[in-house]
Amino acid sequence: MIYGSAQDPGVGDLAYCVIGEDTPSFCTTDNGSWGYENGAECLSRSLCPGVMERSQTAISDTPVNPNANTTTKAVYTYLKQQWGNKMLTGQMDLTWKDSIDEYQRVINDTGKAPAIMGYDYMNYGIESSFISGLEQTEEAIAHWQRGGLVTFAWHWRDPNVSGSNIGEFYTADTSFQIPIANGQLDESSQSFINMQADIDMIAAELQKLKDAGAVVLWRPLHEASGGWFWWGRSRTDSVSAAYAQVLLWRHMYTRLTDHHGLDNLLWVWNGQNSAWYPGDEYADIVSHDIYDGAQNYESQLAVYNDTKNTPMQTKMVALSENSNIPDPDAMQADGAWWLWFMVWNDSDTAEGVTHENNFWTGEYYNSNAHKQHVYNHELVITLDELPSFD
Repeated sequence: MIYGSAQDPGVGDLAYCVIGEDTPSFCTTDNGSWGYENGAECLSRSLCPGVMERSQTAISDTPVNPNANTTTKAVYTYLKQQWGNKMLTGQMDLTWKDSIDEYQRVINDTGKAPAIMGYDYMNYGIESSFISGLEQTEEAIAHWQRGGLVTFAWHWRDPNVSGSNIGEFYTADTSFQIPIANGQLDESSQSFINMQADIDMIAAELQKLKDAGAVVLWRPLHEASGGWFWWGRSRTDSVSAAYAQVLLWRHMYTRLTDHHGLDNLLWVWNGQNSAWYPGDEYADIVSHDIYDGAQNYESQLAVYNDTKNTPMQTKMVALSENSNIPDPDAMQADGAWWLWFMVWNDSDTAEGVTHENNFWTGEYYNSNAHKQHVYNHELVITLDELPSFD
């Protein structure tokens, strides 16, 4: 976005918005995201803070899915009550190594368990007996049944690769891109058909969670604006990468919510840049991922505010991936009320090894003293402090 840059530190009067090298025109109808008018993609003026002042409407009392089930509504209400008052603890599972138990490592270091466990459908769809990470649904159900909350990401592998072959998700390793024709998803293409099959595969897993009564903080298409995943790759067909990703997000929302009836999802947007926001009707929570060196425990106020100011409607704000945990005292002092943090997982080492690829174990990022400080802080919620949502 142009706003806040060295070239334009204030609100301007351009007839378009600057997003990287793209200069999309403004839509006649403002939906808080991208649109398609007169045979061309366009951007809602309200999504471009560089050209207008705006204030956010009040946070919703209910999830964006009007058919959200009773438990999902209860989780949403609880999170809304905590936001601005406390921060929930979170730890990412080591999704590609079943033998390493991140949940237990947190308990071993702090004496307490994380309120939220994070999981990933990264290896689902690979037909190979030696692949780990195919019990993520069951592990999430187990955490829900012990009273915890669960969040899922999806390192979505190339949809055009199937069987025992292993598709890639990094842009550098695959040529897959979101199929677009005439400003919409190209539903007649084989790439779209394969994407749809993958979405339906994951829907079956999310259905298992629904059947178990579990609510999922669902965070698909994460870190899109970085461009390192295929759902955010730069394009050569004049279609904005942000617009293509928004179309895919909206399609996934409709497919999972309306077609599959998954009323147990709370939608967590994590595009890392407001130009990739799909619109207020498609997200319950906005979030950001922060990796920033070693043992930096500041509140991350600037990133918090940027993320919070993305929607037209006020949304809760989460730290959906992190290396260092913000100090709760700094968070309170600065007003950077991250709803939860989610320390990323470790590499394949023994417990307690200090290494830059170990985000929990050891002391490269979070010292043992800091872990104890956070997990025993009065402003921080651990597993034993969660209510029952049944």
